[in-house]
This record gives sequence, structure tokens and C-alpha cells, in this order.
Amino acid sequence: MDEDMDFDVGAAPQSFPAPDSQVSNHQAVNYDPNRKMLDLVFVQDCTGSQGSYISSATKNIENICGHIFESGKLQAREDLRIGLVAFRDHPPQDHTYIVKNFGFSSDISKVQKDLSSLYASGGGDGPEAVTAALVEALNMDWREHASKMVVLIADAPPHGIGEYGDGFDDGSPDGHDPLQVARLMASRGITLFFVACEPALSGYQFATDFYKAITGITSGLMLPLTTADLLAHAIVGSVLENLDMERLVREVGAAVAQRILGNNESVDEVARELHERLLLRNESTKKVVIESIYKESEESTHNVNVFTEAPSLTEARPHLRRVQGTRFTEKYLQARASLSRSSYSYSSYSPATPPRSPTSKTVSRSPTLSASPPRKVVTDFAAFGAPKNASVFGTAVASSPFSLAGGKAAFGGMRTTIGRTSFDDEEDEEDEGSGRQRVELREDSISLEQARRIAMQSAWRSARA
Repeated sequence: MDEDMDFDVGAAPQSFPAPDSQVSNHQAVNYDPNRKMLDLVFVQDCTGSQGSYISSATKNIENICGHIFESGKLQAREDLRIGLVAFRDHPPQDHTYIVKNFGFSSDISKVQKDLSSLYASGGGDGPEAVTAALVEALNMDWREHASKMVVLIADAPPHGIGEYGDGFDDGSPDGHDPLQVARLMASRGITLFFVACEPALSGYQFATDFYKAITGITSGLMLPLTTADLLAHAIVGSVLENLDMERLVREVGAAVAQRILGNNESVDEVARELHERLLLRNESTKKVVIESIYKESEESTHNVNVFTEAPSLTEARPHLRRVQGTRFTEKYLQARASLSRSSYSYSSYSPATPPRSPTSKTVSRSPTLSASPPRKVVTDFAAFGAPKNASVFGTAVASSPFSLAGGKAAFGGMRTTIGRTSFDDEEDEEDEGSGRQRVELREDSISLEQARRIAMQSAWRSARA
């Protein structure tokens, strides 16, 4: 290996080139490479089954932004901008709207007002206008030097991935392909995180594998949640981890990209060496850890690889394989069954039990998919997430520029232990065997998986430059 191609992990941070036609009018004339800025866009499904997630985002947006500001060590109010894109479906599946773009703002009271204007309704067939919403987010007024993140919250796939009963089986009516959109995001330095609202999403045959693929393309993460109560935790943890990743991409990205693109070395090989060098200098990063509810299968792994490598959905579909049986772990299935039994018992003997809110959208499925779980409102399974009476936020901290009500911006009584920070108020021992999905934010040595994400992001951005 040539010496001049080594990683200089002690070098000063480097800014990455601005994507053409994407430079914002908000750029500072004298850019400080050590100053952190974040452009964060929420892309929210607003069809019938998403009411609890819309409500959770609206209720917690002030605290989410406050904690990002404090923990991300941002310096000024305008360093954090929040964007919002809402979507439903294309007509005739839905006649209300396809997408609504509220734009970027550093005024969190405006963002909260925009969120409060959203409500869950309609949707038509199963798949939704996900592709149109991602295109809208891609073309927003992103700042050149800001960290760029999209958080997509949904329980349905885009059109055209091969789901039974898709009203637009040939793909999005606007002609865009989501695999190509994901690659454009990656090349422009936009990282996609996907909040998978379960168990509804896994009621589809290929949706889980599709979302694993497109988040992987952008070096983001898929975050499976079983209750909207955990949404704020997942968002804040993802943002803080991504800010750490962005810092390292800017520092070593040029050298990493040269190795991959210039020397034609594999991403895995470069990532392994980068990981070793970062460990030698004791590099630590934050990492959001959400307990998985998915079990591994050969078919699922195959499908993720197909979506990742295929130029388009049309070319991917003939190679997809059906996953036999359930996608869920035994632990999750047991917790879900236990809750169903207790809910039935309670409703049978308590006339005061309120009726369950119906999902306004039904999904047609092939008879061959009978092993898939029914599509239900996710909060029916809240026992596998945060307890219903838990307070997600509430510990007072120093006032931030986003405080609307007394500077409450702390993250649910976070406590630091060796190597991690837990999001739960209870002790770890109480979590074991509780059946609750666990969400943690860990501070630990950089992982090989994170090094690979850094390598992938570096290569995509340099390929675009």
C-alpha cells in the first residue's frame, strides 16, 4: 500500500463538496468547519393507521429538538433546521393529497404547528406515495455544510416492489424509482433513517427487506418500533449517532474515497483498516441500539442484497424470494400473544374499557401470506414498548433556544452507565424479561459496522463531486 494513500486520522476535518444545484441560500460566507449544523427532515405517513405516530411527534418535537441541540453541542438556534414532508397516496387511491412540503425552519413552534395540522386518514391500497415523498425531501433546500438527515416514519412500502393488491404495480405514477432516489440521497450526503411501524410493516411480503436496503444504501439505519411511545427516543438517538458519523466522514472521507474509488479497493477491506486505525486512537462514538424484533432468514438476506444491487425495482422484482413463516423473533411473538390474552380478558370483564380505534385502511393480501401478522394500529402492542404511563421526557436541564415551556429538554431521565446510556427510567434488571422492546444510546468504541458506514458515505459523496 502506498504511504500517501494511508488514512491520516489525525488530520484536520475536511468539508465535502457541495452537490450541484443543491447549494442553499443560507450558507455562511466564512464557513467554520468545526461548527456543527444539522438539517433534519421528517417524512411522515399520514394515512389511516399513523395517528399515534403523528401524535407522538407533535407532542415531543420541542423536547426532541431541545435534546438534539444540547447533546449535539450546536451553538446557535439556526444551526438546527427541521423540515417536514407529509404524504398519503396517489389518486384514485387517495383524493386528499399526495405530498405536503412544509419546508425547513429553525422556529420549532412553527414545526409543532405544522405537525399539529396533520391527521391520519385514508390511504386506499396497502402501498403509499413513499417514493414521491422521498423525492420531495431530496429536492429540499439543504445547506451545503450541514449534516443532512431524513427520518421516514411509515408502516407501508412504496408502490412497485411486488406487493399483492398494489394499485400501481408498475411503480410510482410520477415515474421515479425509490432505489435511484436513495442513491441520489447518498451522493448528496443525505442519510436516511427509517422508523418501521410494526407489526403492520411486516404484514407485507417484501417491505422490510426493501427498507433495509435503501437505508443501507444511504448508510443510515432501520429502526423497528412496536409502539409510538419510543419514537422520540429513536429519533434523538439516531441524530446523535449520525452527528458522530458525520464528524468522522468529514475528517477521513477524502482519503477513504481515494482508496475505494481511486485504488479500486473494496469497501469492506477499507472499512476494516479504518476501524483498526480509529480503535488505535481510542475513537468512541454514540450508537443507537434498538432491540430487534426480526429473525434472520436466508430469503430476507437475499432480498436485501437484490434491492441493494439492482438498478431499479423493475430489475429487482424477478429475483425476490418469499420469506416463509413469520419474520418476528420468538420473544416478540410471545410478548404479543401475552398482551392479546390480557387485553381480551380485561375487555371481557370491564364494561368501561374503551373500544379499540379501528384502522381506517385495510390491506388486501394473497391467501399464500396467511402466516403474516394482521395489519393493526401499532399501539395495540404497547406492552412490548414503553409502558403507557411512562413519561418520555421531563427532566429539567439548562434552557435551550428551543424551549417553549421552562427548558424541559432532557431525555427521559437518561442515566449513564459504563459504555452506554439507557433511555428507560427503570433499572436494567427490571427490563430483563419484561417483554418491552429496549432502546439504548451507547457511548463506546467505534464498531466495524460504523466504520463501514463511514466508508460507504465517503465513496458516495466523492463519486458525486
